[in-house]
Amino acid sequence: MSKKISLFLVVCLMAFIFSFTTANLNAKVQVGEVIKENFASPHPYMGKGLVMEQEFHWPGAGYIAIHFSEFDLAKGDVVEISSPDGNVKYKYKEKGKEVKNSKKKGKKMLSEFWATHIPGDTAIVKLYSKNKKGGWGFNIDKWAHGYEKGYIESVMSVMAEETISRAEAICSSDDKDWAKCHLGTDMYDKSKAVARLLINGSSACTGWLLGSEGHLMTNNHCIGNQTDASNTDYEFMAEGSSCTTSCSSWFACPGTVEASSGTLVKTSSTLDYSLVLLPTNLTSTYGYMQLRNSLPILDERIYIPQHPGGKGKMLAVESDTDGPYCKIYSTNEAPCMGGPGDIGYYADTEGGSSGSPVLGYSDNLVVALHHCANCPNRGVPIPAIVTDLGSSLPANAIGDGDPPDPPDPADFNEMLDNTALTFTTGGSADWAEDTSNSYYGGDSAVSGTITDSQNTYVQAVVNYSTTKAVKFYWQVSSEANYDYLRFYVDGVLKDEIAGTVSWEQKSFTLSAGSHTLKWSYEKDGSVSSGSDKGWVDKVEIVDDGGGTVGALAEAVDAESLTFSTTGDGVWGLDNSTYYNDGDSAKSPVITDDQSASFSTTISGYTSVKFYWKVSSESGYDYLKFYVDGVLQNQISGTQDWTQASYTVSSSSHTLKWTYDKDYSVSSGSDCGWVDKLELGTASADPMAQALDVSGLSFSLTGDQDWYVTTATSYYGGSSVRVPDALGHSQDSIMETTVSGVTSVKFFWKVSSESNYDYLEFYIDGTLQDRISGTVDWAQKTYSVTTGSHTLKWRYTKDGSVSSGSDTGWVDKLEIQ
Repeated sequence: MSKKISLFLVVCLMAFIFSFTTANLNAKVQVGEVIKENFASPHPYMGKGLVMEQEFHWPGAGYIAIHFSEFDLAKGDVVEISSPDGNVKYKYKEKGKEVKNSKKKGKKMLSEFWATHIPGDTAIVKLYSKNKKGGWGFNIDKWAHGYEKGYIESVMSVMAEETISRAEAICSSDDKDWAKCHLGTDMYDKSKAVARLLINGSSACTGWLLGSEGHLMTNNHCIGNQTDASNTDYEFMAEGSSCTTSCSSWFACPGTVEASSGTLVKTSSTLDYSLVLLPTNLTSTYGYMQLRNSLPILDERIYIPQHPGGKGKMLAVESDTDGPYCKIYSTNEAPCMGGPGDIGYYADTEGGSSGSPVLGYSDNLVVALHHCANCPNRGVPIPAIVTDLGSSLPANAIGDGDPPDPPDPADFNEMLDNTALTFTTGGSADWAEDTSNSYYGGDSAVSGTITDSQNTYVQAVVNYSTTKAVKFYWQVSSEANYDYLRFYVDGVLKDEIAGTVSWEQKSFTLSAGSHTLKWSYEKDGSVSSGSDKGWVDKVEIVDDGGGTVGALAEAVDAESLTFSTTGDGVWGLDNSTYYNDGDSAKSPVITDDQSASFSTTISGYTSVKFYWKVSSESGYDYLKFYVDGVLQNQISGTQDWTQASYTVSSSSHTLKWTYDKDYSVSSGSDCGWVDKLELGTASADPMAQALDVSGLSFSLTGDQDWYVTTATSYYGGSSVRVPDALGHSQDSIMETTVSGVTSVKFFWKVSSESNYDYLEFYIDGTLQDRISGTVDWAQKTYSVTTGSHTLKWRYTKDGSVSSGSDTGWVDKLEIQ
């Protein structure tokens, strides 16, 4: 099988993404494309041994699945479907796929069925016969391939730029993490019973073992009938080998397919659940989950193990919307379908998470069946499902557990001697009160008891209109250099201590605005020393004597912008050193291993210019400039005022300047300055508009000029193309210059005399790639340094012959 550019696939993806922009998101996610192609054995097949072999291949695919429309082999003969290395293989015989009979005891054979999928981009189908007579054989009417990661991300990117929301239910930032990051916790152990479901070869959901008899629970909109249940792969432990292993592409990190069929026991479209009995009881291997037959309480902590988008297993444990951890938001949300009212929560999910269990953190019992998303995301209340299941409820499906008492954050006000803040605790264990060890007031907050590779934290959110400073005392008794008590501001590590450290005070500047303060005790993978704990006491928020944030706009001559400052000090106004208008922005006094930043957000501009200056330890202490968190340039040593200039797209961007010191030595004035920030817009170039890029101007040279066309495009309804009447031994060139970017992406296609007439791409005069013949739209990506670069596209013809349309096209240029 050769790869095709499928318009059908793009249409399906657009429909898929659009379906998730509706108010109620409740659909299994499509993770693969079904290819309708017919392959058949001879009818009848003859011969002994290997009678037939057929390879199914799609470059970069996550999996391959085969569908048989007819299947009838002689006794003893088999069809084997395997990976190329033979490590994964499945065999089918006689009438096809053996499944449990859903209406009576025993088994039956399906002659029309989806075979178990093969991980990777290639599957090999072989027919073996034990005698020369053979049998009737089989027909394959379609097959499916999992979407390749790069292709799906490309389509998603296009959809996002067309203001169509991505197909997900992420509430603010995505706080989910890989299952292995919770190894050693009850949450991880319970998640072993969660399965990734591949339904009818191309759709994905999540399911989980319920009760001790080998049943699996998922949504009705995932498995709605016996045909779905009989054509689903039930895959367990599809997760990475460690917390840092990425399983982010669809059907990445293969697990074990324990069953490729199941018996539908009971289903309800109103309550959106389906109960399936698997052919083998797997509970001795993976354990099982139990239900809590009562509604959860408001603010009760929860977690959700899931396979979002058919990716590797993830857990939603924390939430940046109403966190710090996931919790019950409501118990009477508008139901996605039917009724009763749904359970609401801001735990992050995605398409493919449908059917996931929502578990109470206090007792690890299932309190809701996740089935739709709208932030708050929603699940079906368990008591309604229990009632509807009635006598079909599996053995040991109900657990002993009551909703926990609501947490009392007021206790931390006393421990930490601050009644103005609201503190919360989380991680693998909660922080607690210690009356035997304190710096002030007779008590302190002590970290929870955890084991290797776990963490426990206490945190608070603050919001002030002026610059403040946070002060506190802390101490630790731990394994030196390995197990740390750490302090974070907005997720950025500010300081850490390990070993034996007695009470000491720390102080950090907070810019105006909202900030999350977090104290976290974190253990590595082995060994415990000392008390294996950290303590915090006497948290104070006081006025800070640093520079004023409001003065920064005046200092850099950009008074229409709003600036914020973060780090170990506050940038301020300096009226003794400047490039323009009597003042500049100057970095604060900081010490070794510290940094201080100021930043602003812009939108609608395509050029950024400013002057900067530094006096520091050359090669070690730097003044740095970032766009959207990506370093553009840095200066150190003794450098007088110089102008820096960068091109950006007209969308929103964050500009940040940081003075950053290494671990030792100070030189010069040990600071940096910024002045005269100028933002501008470029006039609209028709070529730039056709290429869907802002802020660039294009020059056209050669024998004829490129031009804009609406007849052929990859994106946005227009593209640029090579002139129609270019003669033999002629060329046509389009060029532009970019600065301050690190990557260049574009789509191109060509229709020309193969191997003679070329569409070429150059960076700074060096040929990067060229295409000829018939090549449909394909994306190219290149990394560049942050300096100035010339990009050139050239169509060149040799001395004779023209083929195809004798032209080339370029579209959707992206610079980042």
